[in-house]
Amino acid sequence: MDTSVTPSHKRLRQGGLSLVIWLVAGILVGAALRRERPSSMAELIAGLSTGIAWNVVLGLAVLACLTRFFRWTDLGFNRPDGRVALRLMWFPILTLLPIFALACAIGLPPDRAIGYLAINTALVALSEEWMFRGIVFRALSAHLRLWPAILLTAFLFGAVHVLNVFAMGDLGQATGQAVAATMTGLLLGALLLRTGSLWPPIVFHMFWNFGLLLVTYEAAQQPLPEGPLPLEAYLVPLTIVMPNLFYALFLLRKVRNAPA
Repeated sequence: MDTSVTPSHKRLRQGGLSLVIWLVAGILVGAALRRERPSSMAELIAGLSTGIAWNVVLGLAVLACLTRFFRWTDLGFNRPDGRVALRLMWFPILTLLPIFALACAIGLPPDRAIGYLAINTALVALSEEWMFRGIVFRALSAHLRLWPAILLTAFLFGAVHVLNVFAMGDLGQATGQAVAATMTGLLLGALLLRTGSLWPPIVFHMFWNFGLLLVTYEAAQQPLPEGPLPLEAYLVPLTIVMPNLFYALFLLRKVRNAPA
């Protein structure tokens, strides 16, 4: 037995290995299961609205196997205090209302598409929260102080979204989405810390993605203008998530930078 490896280092290695395996399963193997790789955001949304995202299901199966293999019991799949959760979730719920109202004003997709979008956003939210707020955050917080663990988890969560460049075809737009995801990741981490459960972040993550996909469904069907995108295409996603960032900082205002 190698006594030079401390439990915190061991947990960190396990978390890093899990992230790599999850990415390989969800992206490389998952892409091989699809007939064609989406070449635009319209094709990506079309795929999510016409069938089950089996690459996400595969990622969830991988997470379940890893969790059982490493015997993790502290990932946060416990029932939160309902009163605490509602007290903390009122503002995120409030920010969702204009998004769903805008989706209704623009025009909702067909019922079948709405059903698939709801299922797939639930699967994505469960998979990403299990990976980042569950496995990655627990691994980092076992090795780092609390604030670095919070920030690094949000950064890694956002960085993964840069891979959407393969669907968007625009690195600047994918980077903007990654920055926006990092901001939202801080709120998801704050909800985890304040409720002690993964379920509030999972639920908010699901409804946030679902609302945004409903809003962008019709717009994604329209051809993109030729030439570089206007500045608004990069700034609008950041503006939308600003309330998430400010509320996250509010929730984390009393979090001490102590060992987790």
